[in-house]
Amino acid sequence: MVNGLIGTHLATGQTVEIELDLVELALAKSTQDRDWNLLNDSIKFKNGFGIIGEVELNFIIENGNRRAFHWTNT
Repeated sequence: MVNGLIGTHLATGQTVEIELDLVELALAKSTQDRDWNLLNDSIKFKNGFGIIGEVELNFIIENGNRRAFHWTNT
């Protein structure tokens, strides 16, 4: 995966890998609630599930480089 998110689906405990396009990646790196809502809607449209309240995010992948995911709401 080049760009994406890896986390744990809260209802099932399964690991999920979510591929992101460049616009979604920019939204994922944002700390603004409105950007996260847009990202959630996009992921839900493509994958059938959202991330807000449904997935505990562990990693973000950017250009193939994986790093721990830390979200702060500022």
